[in-house]
Amino acid sequence: MDIPTTENSRLKIVIGEIEALRMKRQHELADRPHPYLKRFTQQELNDEAFPSYKNLLVGRSRRIPDRQMIINIAEYLDCTSDERNDLLMAAGYLPIQTELEGRALERALEWSHLTMRSIPFPAMIVTHTQDIKGVNEPFRHLFDIPLDRNYDGLMNRIDLHFNSDLPIRSRSTFDKASFEQWEAHAKNGINAFKREHILSRYDAWYQKLFHKFQKYNVDEYPNVLDAGEEIDHVQTILARIESSGELVPIRYRQISISAGSRLYPQIAVFLPVDAAARKVFEDLGCPTDCEFSIHGISYS
Repeated sequence: MDIPTTENSRLKIVIGEIEALRMKRQHELADRPHPYLKRFTQQELNDEAFPSYKNLLVGRSRRIPDRQMIINIAEYLDCTSDERNDLLMAAGYLPIQTELEGRALERALEWSHLTMRSIPFPAMIVTHTQDIKGVNEPFRHLFDIPLDRNYDGLMNRIDLHFNSDLPIRSRSTFDKASFEQWEAHAKNGINAFKREHILSRYDAWYQKLFHKFQKYNVDEYPNVLDAGEEIDHVQTILARIESSGELVPIRYRQISISAGSRLYPQIAVFLPVDAAARKVFEDLGCPTDCEFSIHGISYS
């Protein structure tokens, strides 16, 4: 039985898209070798991603690959999110929506700013690119973020934790125990970031962030947790007591609130854990019971 012309046409479009991407990747190899020594040949694609690809090329098979196979091909071809979605749509499948953009992102950020105003604890707004789009006054005072506009370019979560021009790194690593805790938190954050954005790792924004990681020698940190190792999400920092100006160690934890069904943008909220932290937070004007609610949902 003949396959309908429309399906034959779509199959030709899919093969054309795959071949265009494959040749694009081969062309890129002229400038630099692939880190995993891929050659992006038709045979290699057949062997590594889609065992029926050669049959598809010569007409022995005329069935459009299923959705998961298209995703596998896109993975082999190191596709960006846009390239993968173009390939999915060419094959007649729904695209994978990873991050908000355009007006949808603007609306989510507007909601986040409005919501952050009702939060009585230190808080910041973070996008999927780890850019910090806003902080409240308790946050600025707790972490001693300078008001100098020269620091605005450092408003990224990576800079916040790793840049030595900001006080957070030195105040979080003031002795051996605090350094080990800070290092474990950094390792956990890097691993979580990689898991969250595995489908975006070839996108320009991800690569830009990867270079920022390299700037701070983040590659020194292990890529995986030790077997059986558990991460304590409580962190320690030297914080200033308003009345005396003295720096004291306090323990705090972070919770995240998302604007909708997507993980980002999100509001990171910092809550006190011990008595010293509650005293510092109280001086910042935070409530002492460590509880608050947003649209009827309580957080503590």
